[in-house]
Amino acid sequence: MENILIIILTICLIIIATFWFLFYKAFVLLSKTEFTNKDVQPFVSVIVCYKNAEHHLPTTIQSILNQQYPTFELIAIDDFSIDGSSDTLKHINDDRLTLLTAVKDTPGKKSALTQAILHSKNDLLLFIDADCIPASTNWITSMASAMMQSTETEVVLGYGPMNKTQGWLNAFVRYETILTALQYMSYAVFRIPYMGVGRNLMYKKSLFLQHNGFKSHENIASGDDDLMISKIATEKNTIVNLKPESFVYSDGKNNLLSFFNQKSRHVTTSVHYNNIHKILLFMFAFAQLGFYLLFVLLLAFGNISPLSLVLFLSIKWSVQMTFQQKAIKLLIGEDLYWRFPLLDVGMVIYYMTLPIYSFFRKGEW
Repeated sequence: MENILIIILTICLIIIATFWFLFYKAFVLLSKTEFTNKDVQPFVSVIVCYKNAEHHLPTTIQSILNQQYPTFELIAIDDFSIDGSSDTLKHINDDRLTLLTAVKDTPGKKSALTQAILHSKNDLLLFIDADCIPASTNWITSMASAMMQSTETEVVLGYGPMNKTQGWLNAFVRYETILTALQYMSYAVFRIPYMGVGRNLMYKKSLFLQHNGFKSHENIASGDDDLMISKIATEKNTIVNLKPESFVYSDGKNNLLSFFNQKSRHVTTSVHYNNIHKILLFMFAFAQLGFYLLFVLLLAFGNISPLSLVLFLSIKWSVQMTFQQKAIKLLIGEDLYWRFPLLDVGMVIYYMTLPIYSFFRKGEW
């Protein structure tokens, strides 16, 4: 029995090393990506859907209006706010800004987004959340330039890092954001895209209409970003934009309960991914979880020496730290690099507890 556990532990280690090597290769390719045709500036419709965001919304809207891009409109749609969010925008006198009010109150924001999309004047749609701030005044330029790299490109996956603050919760939230981006960007590089994040995402309106918008998953409150991308992204029509000027920043959750509430909603969408993506995501999480569970079992009940187990752990951490160094730098997490061992253990606890929390939380949605 002990030998079987050691074999499984070794298999988990091999799977982990394989995934991280592939992630490394993907980010080497991304680091070398250059966008041309920057002089081509197609019309863009930027869409912000907000609900009870009065403290963040004016700053976000103004940061978008400050963009150094000559041909864009900004649509801000109020999804049944009760805090007077829309009143904070009425003083803005800018012809590029259109204020809408959602007409259908449904869980999630798919109905409001659909209304805004149908109202938009342009084929290029760029999405950002109401609590996000672009890293530069060239955010729209960078995302549009990525879209213009090929006539086949219809989807651009952007990145939204979390602002750095003090504390381990912020470090973990940022690391989880980085790990999520590392996976969806890598899979897109290897031509099997499965998701993007709605706080920094561009796709064509014609593609949205071609696939009947959110119709196939309109009964699911979340998934306006990942399920949409899972449906419309192909091996040829999707590109990743990892240029720093294209990033949008937001604040991470400041307490564990709100973080779990946010992430538990995402669990409900992952079951609707394509089979290949579900298998890959499961293998990655299972190998990580399995490694630590077997490590603890062998340490507590096996006859294997603790030194041998420490060697296994050292190999795991060394492999991951080696292969993630480039990615974690590009994804704005260099300060997390030496905290990695604790963050890695934290991710395993997260993998174990989130599904359980989501199961009991589901009845409250």
